[in-house]
Amino acid sequence: MIWCSSFSGLEKVFVDGTLVSSKRNISTQSSNKFHIGEDCYSTTLKVVSLFKGPFQCTLSKNGKDIKRQKLVIPSLKDNSGKLSHWFRLLFYLVFYVTLFLAFAVAKVYWHLPQESDIFFLFFLVVVAFIFLSYRIGKDGSKIEIIDEEIM
Repeated sequence: MIWCSSFSGLEKVFVDGTLVSSKRNISTQSSNKFHIGEDCYSTTLKVVSLFKGPFQCTLSKNGKDIKRQKLVIPSLKDNSGKLSHWFRLLFYLVFYVTLFLAFAVAKVYWHLPQESDIFFLFFLVVVAFIFLSYRIGKDGSKIEIIDEEIM
C-alpha cells in the first residue's frame, strides 16, 4: 500500500503493514525503491493535476511494471454541462443572502442586541459546515480507483 499527502509531500510505502520506504516529494512525479528478499521493487507516482487528478501509481518488480492504479476524481460539472453547476452556485448565493436579510429584518423588528450578531454568524458557520460536509461526502463517494494488470 502507498500513502501520500498532496499537502505535505510525504510519501510512505507499506508492505504487509510494515513501512518499507518513506520520503518527502514536492513534484508531480516521484519514485520509491525498496527490497524484499532478492527482489527490487519500486513505486512510481505521477500526478497530472493536484486538484483534478488523475493520480497514477505504478508498481514495478526488478524493473518491470506489474500493476498500476489510477485515482480518478470526478469533475465539478454535471454530465449535462456547466449550466447546472452555475444554477447550484446561484441557489446557494441566494439562500445565504436571503438568510442574512431575514436576520437583518428580525434584528430591527425585535430590537435584538448587538450580541445577536455573533450568534447569527455562528449559526451561518454551522449551516455552511454541515452543508460542506454533506457535499464533500457526496462528491467523495464518486472518486473511482481503477486497477490495471500489466503483464
